[in-house]
Amino acid sequence: MQRIKISQKKIYPYLKSVGLVFVITLFGEFVKRGLEPTNLVMFYLLAVVIAAIRWGQGPAILTSILSVLSFDFFLVPPYLTFSVADIQYIFTFIGFSIVGIVVSTLASKTREHIIQRQTEKLQTALLNSISHDLRTPLSSITGSLTALIDNYNNLDDITRKELLDTAFEESERLNRLVGNLLDITRVEANALRISRKPCELRDVLGSALGQLKEKIGPRNIKIDIPGDFPELPMDFSFIMKVFFNLIDNALKYSSPEASIDIKATLLRDKAMIEIKDQGIGVPKEDIDRIFDKFYRVERPQKITGTGLGLSICKGIIEAHGGKIMAKNNPDRGMTLVITIPLN
Repeated sequence: MQRIKISQKKIYPYLKSVGLVFVITLFGEFVKRGLEPTNLVMFYLLAVVIAAIRWGQGPAILTSILSVLSFDFFLVPPYLTFSVADIQYIFTFIGFSIVGIVVSTLASKTREHIIQRQTEKLQTALLNSISHDLRTPLSSITGSLTALIDNYNNLDDITRKELLDTAFEESERLNRLVGNLLDITRVEANALRISRKPCELRDVLGSALGQLKEKIGPRNIKIDIPGDFPELPMDFSFIMKVFFNLIDNALKYSSPEASIDIKATLLRDKAMIEIKDQGIGVPKEDIDRIFDKFYRVERPQKITGTGLGLSICKGIIEAHGGKIMAKNNPDRGMTLVITIPLN
């Protein structure tokens, strides 16, 4: 399934290039009676430049070749044949082919250079962000343990326990950060080893909620799963990680007194699970980007995170053949919707 998706991504730019040549040729059919055919060459050159900038060298060269053939076959008399009545058009074809390939090469190299520069800047920003996220728990752990070692005899039992609790919590946070980095690496490399077996949704949710019990505290988590809800074919540990991240996200971005609703329903051959919070929601312009790697919505509140959780969830759900999406609620908050195939 993943290989098919990758192949489609590689083919789409070439199909778009073919479509672009088709549109220009169709335009040429309408105006060729009023324009010299050589004037139409400029439109094809524009198509080559667009293809090179948008889709790269391969699609641009294809655009160049198809443009020459389409120009000759449809727009140069005698029409609907590759023969040429005027010898000047032969030089036009040769010149256009050379210019088209040169332009496509230069434009695609410029595009690659721009992308490389942007990638380098993004990598630098991400490394700085990750370094900060890793240093914060390490500093807390080091500080707590140093205070215990240096002043153990001078500290009362309550203070010692608080320092140990801090070190333990931060070590768990550090472990999750490292785990997320490893998971996103597997997702990017299509190396998730999914073992799908029939699992009770209640059990998976129970495990995720159990790991979050300290964060949940007295908050109300409403779970609505029909009594006859079937077992789902899924990898228990991976799907549990998905629910952990999604519920943790709902807890993080909603007030302590707000409830979180989890509802499961059946849609023909799919199971749909909705996790609804009553938090601050997401701006419309960000709703389609929150599953991107390292993407975080700008918030006035200082909420920690690497921006990997939702991206990992998306990778895991898609590896199960399912889908995940987000939508803002009509009143307040956001709902995360997961669909998982029953078969």
